[in-house]
Amino acid sequence: MILVTGATGHVGGAVVRRLVSLGHDVVGMVRDHRAAAKRLPSGIALRVADYEDASALAKAFADIDDIVLISSDGDANAVTSHHANAIEAAAAAGARHIVFTSIVDVGDQSPFYFAPVYRDAERRLAACGVPMTILRCGLYAEFILDHWLSPGRASGELLLPAGSGRVAPISRDDVAAAVAAVAANPDKIAGIHALTGHLALGFSEMTAIYGETAARQIGYRPCSAEEYRSSASAQLDDPWPFAFSTLCASIAEGRYSRVANDFAALTGREPESFRDFLRRTASAAKT
Repeated sequence: MILVTGATGHVGGAVVRRLVSLGHDVVGMVRDHRAAAKRLPSGIALRVADYEDASALAKAFADIDDIVLISSDGDANAVTSHHANAIEAAAAAGARHIVFTSIVDVGDQSPFYFAPVYRDAERRLAACGVPMTILRCGLYAEFILDHWLSPGRASGELLLPAGSGRVAPISRDDVAAAVAAVAANPDKIAGIHALTGHLALGFSEMTAIYGETAARQIGYRPCSAEEYRSSASAQLDDPWPFAFSTLCASIAEGRYSRVANDFAALTGREPESFRDFLRRTASAAKT
C-alpha cells in the first residue's frame, strides 16, 4: 500500500495516477475529501489530513507500507514544521520506505530562503530510521513560466537578480514520473538522486525560446536584489519577494546549473526539453 501526500496537487496527483495505472494499491492523503474525489481516479482510497495536524497524520499513515512525501509550501518556518510532523508520523507508523521531494540547493552556504528548510528535512529523514529515497528536484519549468516568463511578456522584459546563472528546468510531469518510478520499486532505488532537465540554460536563452513559442520576444535584464524586491513587492505577498530574490542569488552562484542523468536512470527516458515543454503548454492553452 502506497500513500501519496498532497494528492490533489499537480505532482502528487500525477504520481497517484501513474501508480494506479501501474496496478498499485494507492491511498491519497488530501485536505478536502469532496474536492479530491473530483480530481483523482474514481475508487481510490482517500485519507484526510494535513501537515499541521500530527494526530491526523498518525491516522493517515496507519497500515501504510510506503509513503510518498510531497514537500509542503508556504512560510519557511511552517514548511519546516510540516516536514518534521510528517517524517515523525511516518516513522511512528512503521513505514517501510519514504520518498521525499527535496531540492537540488541544500548546501550550508546557499543564500536561498528554503535551503535550510530542505536541509533540515533531509537530516530528519536520515535520522528517523526509515529507509528513504530523496529526490532533489531542479527548478520546475512551470515555475519559470508562470512566475517569470509570462509576467515578463507584458513589459517585454524579464528583470531578475540572477546574473549570468544557468538553470536546467524540469517539468512537474517529469518529476512525477520519477517519483512514481521510485515508489513502485523502492527497494532498488534508495539513496539521493537529482532530477534536472537535460540542458542548463541562461535566462537570455530561455527568453529567446519563450519568444518562439509565445510569438512575443522578451529580453532578460539582470538587476540587483533590491530592484527586484521593490518591483516584486507590488505583486507578491511576503515571503515571496525575498524568497524569489534569494533563489535568484543561488542561481547566480551556479547552484541550479547542474545537469544530472538520474531522471533517465530512474525512468528509462530523457526528460522533456524546455523548448518542448513550452510548446506543449502553448498548445494546451489553445485547446
